[in-house]
Amino acid sequence: MDMKTKHAISLWEKLFQAYEIYRKAQVKTVFEHKLTAPQYSVLEVLFNSGPMPLKKIGERLYVSGANITCVIDNLEKEELVRRVPSSQDRRIIIAELTMKGKEKIEKLFPLQAQNILKITETLSKEEQEQLLRLLDKLDTNSPKVVDQQGN
Repeated sequence: MDMKTKHAISLWEKLFQAYEIYRKAQVKTVFEHKLTAPQYSVLEVLFNSGPMPLKKIGERLYVSGANITCVIDNLEKEELVRRVPSSQDRRIIIAELTMKGKEKIEKLFPLQAQNILKITETLSKEEQEQLLRLLDKLDTNSPKVVDQQGN
């Protein structure tokens, strides 16, 4: 294996480890509030961006339509989210927070923000900004992944 590939694999491993640190902090907090990580993510998206079509929520969270439907079903059972038909296109279903959902995420979001702050405090402001720029560069410039045929 050449050095370029070794470096790429090392980078992947470090990114995955960093992701796991954040994920474990999130899971612990949301579990204490009787939510799953995907449920929290949906509540957070709706809290920060407002009502949104289910398809857009799935795209934002990188999950399939079937997954989002299941998560929304469970949030709806808990009366945290409701489905509303779009006034422009009846094929589109929009999810929005209920009052109960808004109250729950307003309690939970600051706890999550504190967890994230604690984790990122090991980096200076400049290092955080540099990391954001580098991750943005990876996100916007990454080529399509290679399939089984090497394409």
